[in-house]
Amino acid sequence: MSSVKQCPLHVSCSVHRPVSLEMLNRREWVKCFALGWAAALTGGARSTLLADISPGVNAANVIELKVSDYPVLADAFGSVRLSLFNQALPGGKMILTRGPGDVFYAVNAVCTHSGTIVEPYDNTEFTESINCYAHGSRYDIQGNILTEATSGQASLPKFNTAFANGVVRVEIPSLGFKLNTVTMQSVVGNSKRLALNFTQRQGAVFKVKYTPDLVTAPVPVNFATAAGGVASISQITAPNNSARTLWVDSTQSRGFYFIELVVTLETSLP
Repeated sequence: MSSVKQCPLHVSCSVHRPVSLEMLNRREWVKCFALGWAAALTGGARSTLLADISPGVNAANVIELKVSDYPVLADAFGSVRLSLFNQALPGGKMILTRGPGDVFYAVNAVCTHSGTIVEPYDNTEFTESINCYAHGSRYDIQGNILTEATSGQASLPKFNTAFANGVVRVEIPSLGFKLNTVTMQSVVGNSKRLALNFTQRQGAVFKVKYTPDLVTAPVPVNFATAAGGVASISQITAPNNSARTLWVDSTQSRGFYFIELVVTLETSLP
């Protein structure tokens, strides 16, 4: 095993995988957390998304999901409907289905007929489709239209996916989620107030997490939504698409903060 070496985020990083986090290989280890961008206490944003799915992909548009968090995805044809924005926006709800082996398919969950939310992929005999029960539209596991509710109906928009070490990465072009700036607002004694500015999506739920070294499992921390407010809030729901600032108080001499988008499991099959 290689020895510990200095990593690009200026902390010493062990190469072995801790039980609490599922890392990718050494080349990708620094992009290790669920979703978001980390901020060092010394300032500056650092990407914590997993490696790009394809050349040129915008890392701000990639989310990461651990298969172990969704038990039905452990087996072929398991399917879940996930909510990212808690409303029917493009990419706001998606169906993620495991095909045979390690192939995953992700599609928009909004029916192309009248905008009704479709159900997860149903692999039962004589069905084998993603179904819209409002008007009878049916799609295959990849989102291709099988049964039209109206002539010329489009297939479900598809999202690129990649899978490694129990982690599925999904590229959602409309996501645009990133941490813009990190600034030190004030220092009182050994406590620092940091301002984390990021791009929020309407209807999405966000938390703030902290890790001392990018190896230790991150933990939630409370924050304030105003510069002079008390840091007592655990999560927020974004009212619009805009830049947003959250404030955290830290007594740590080192470490990383990052914004987490909360992904909600709505329903699953089988």
